[in-house]
Amino acid sequence: MFLLIPLVILFASHWLVYDFFVRAFEIKKKKSRMIFRLILMLLFFAFITSFALARLYESWILELSYFIFGLWLGFLINLVLVIALKWVIIGVLRFFGKKVDLKLAAKIVILFTVFYSAFGAYNALHPQVTEVEVAVENLPPEWQGKTIVQISDLHLGAALRENFLKRVVAKVNELDAEIVVVTGDLLDGSADGVASFIGLLDDIKTKKGVYFVTGNHEDYVGIEKSLSIIKSTDMEILDDEVVEIDGLQLIGISYPERGVQKNARTIIEESEIFDGEKPNILLYHAPVSIIQGQEETVDWHKNLYWTPNTDFSGAKELGIDLQLSGHTHDGQIFPFTLLTKLIFNGYSYGLHQENGFAIYVSSGAGVWGPTMRTGSESEIVAIKLLAAE
Repeated sequence: MFLLIPLVILFASHWLVYDFFVRAFEIKKKKSRMIFRLILMLLFFAFITSFALARLYESWILELSYFIFGLWLGFLINLVLVIALKWVIIGVLRFFGKKVDLKLAAKIVILFTVFYSAFGAYNALHPQVTEVEVAVENLPPEWQGKTIVQISDLHLGAALRENFLKRVVAKVNELDAEIVVVTGDLLDGSADGVASFIGLLDDIKTKKGVYFVTGNHEDYVGIEKSLSIIKSTDMEILDDEVVEIDGLQLIGISYPERGVQKNARTIIEESEIFDGEKPNILLYHAPVSIIQGQEETVDWHKNLYWTPNTDFSGAKELGIDLQLSGHTHDGQIFPFTLLTKLIFNGYSYGLHQENGFAIYVSSGAGVWGPTMRTGSESEIVAIKLLAAE
């Protein structure tokens, strides 16, 4: 049932595009209409098929087709939105007695959508650097003014591959990072072929290492398979553990596997080195509160997709200074940006600071589904640590 809803929406979007072209360009010949319907039906099934096959088999043809049909999906979403906007504008003009040339309006709609989608595709493939400053209590002198770089949601797989990763690594190396943290979804739903170029992550230059926690897509790939690929790099995997780096503590909580619940508070408090008085940074893939009461556990599905808990009082009580998360892509494509803001209670993107606690939610460096970003930017985050006054 969950998959049926997006399929129905996808089919309805293709039908709306068909109706738009037939009416706007007065396509009356049955043969022409039939050909157009067949083309749209092929596009409908092509994306679904390439999406599925790219996760089962490794082939440059499947990778290319997934990339292309991902662009088509993004273009389709944009076209449906612009068509809807067109009818609103036409309705307003007709209300005031103005005549409208429907063919000209249709041409403007198509041209605008092409340029808007091209911008979205370029935006998706060229992550920008976002610089933020965070004040942390009891910050050791060794960390004052130092930079932590956060990379999230790279989604390496069928669409985003070697050249994209090279571009990301090059940008990271310009930031003079003390450490780099990768907050999940490094891999896409299919990890086939990623092993051949994931070693590029070892080209990242830092003074104190690269640290990684899993996201939900590592679970989709399969935790064992994902970790076997990631362990071929020099990254340190933080699997429900705490490490201390020159007086700064990193807490890495792995994303719960489907059907598995965990109590993050217990994991942290039972660590032999955890100290709530020291500066603590929590790495967790999703921008939700995972530090609950002693007897509470995280519900994998409900906590993320339906009723995410964004009450971070538990983290504040435990002495967490900063949580770094991703997952949301900040909606990626408009109008989903509005939806993610609603679902995550405003914690869908950016820096939020509350009474000595801060959380930064990255929009992510990569994309999922449509190879396009029109509602947000792909980003690499440079976080400068300052001593709290």
